[in-house]
Amino acid sequence: MAEFLDTEDELNEKYSELYKILDKSQNISFFTGAGISTAAKIPDFRGDHGLDKAPLNIAQMGISERNLDSKMPTLGHRIISMLMKLDTRFKFVATSNHDGLHQKSGTPWEKSANVFGTAFIEECLTCKTQYIRQVITPALHRKCDDENCDGKLKKTGVRYGQTVPVGPLRRAEEAAQASDLVIVLGSSMRTYPFCDLPSLSNCFVVCNKQDTPYDNEAKLCVHDNIDNFMGRIFYHLFPGEEEKLNMEYRQDFAMNVVGEEVIVSTPRVNEPAVFIDNIQLKLPNGKMRNFELKMNGDFSLPLEQIPEHTLTYQVLVEFKSGFEVDKTEVTFMLGEESKGALIKNVTYDL
Repeated sequence: MAEFLDTEDELNEKYSELYKILDKSQNISFFTGAGISTAAKIPDFRGDHGLDKAPLNIAQMGISERNLDSKMPTLGHRIISMLMKLDTRFKFVATSNHDGLHQKSGTPWEKSANVFGTAFIEECLTCKTQYIRQVITPALHRKCDDENCDGKLKKTGVRYGQTVPVGPLRRAEEAAQASDLVIVLGSSMRTYPFCDLPSLSNCFVVCNKQDTPYDNEAKLCVHDNIDNFMGRIFYHLFPGEEEKLNMEYRQDFAMNVVGEEVIVSTPRVNEPAVFIDNIQLKLPNGKMRNFELKMNGDFSLPLEQIPEHTLTYQVLVEFKSGFEVDKTEVTFMLGEESKGALIKNVTYDL
């Protein structure tokens, strides 16, 4: 089904109605589909340029997942997180997406439900413990964080036709039932069971650039870009406070001597620094020593390649493409932990 936008007159009339609905609502939840993330250059499935139009859509979905670390939240994601922080009426967000952009924008995990799982949570197949990650971990050779458990880790994100996780689905159902308003963003409302959830509320509105099978049940249907839709809501509720939307994205890493190697990893257990592309240590004679990527995702350099262990060395760290922050230099001395970070300032304009 082709995408389209309402006319300016239609939008003005619909936004006036939306503001009236918002102002009288006391328990508001968001239900988001793939359309909220297209502004982050993550393809949706059924849009005009969706993955269902591509002959290798399954492969492209896998490639897209591996690139999620460098994707930043859209204006829509950021406004949702700030509304939940600034206005207690905004309670919850449920999403059909795996991309983790709601959490990256500042939405707490406990106030959200990933109905079809997420690429950022791993579950141990043996002890069933779940671990929240800040990066996309490797798909292979992942072991449970618990040293007493030898179980394999698997991401919780599910594909079409697979069983939906019970916990997130139940939480999304409870949020919809408790809401006097559900705002649906960027969903074609054609994927079960996600499509049935908004109608469990007393009232729901839809913002999407396509018609959906549930439009007749919706209180209001707005055909507009999601960032514009959410920008209108934020400006209506918090005019002049747009600077609060700006955010800092940060990924920390540390360098330590472990055994006979210098290891670069994140400060978090069992979470490799996958956002790093290349690391080099500069020797006093100007030559460079390259760190090697290990099977578990860490970077290592044998101590035998560092001739004088009492010196302070400069280490050049290059980040993967997409972060815009190309590289940084870290000072390193053996016997001391050295820390660095990828820092990206993300600004938004309404």
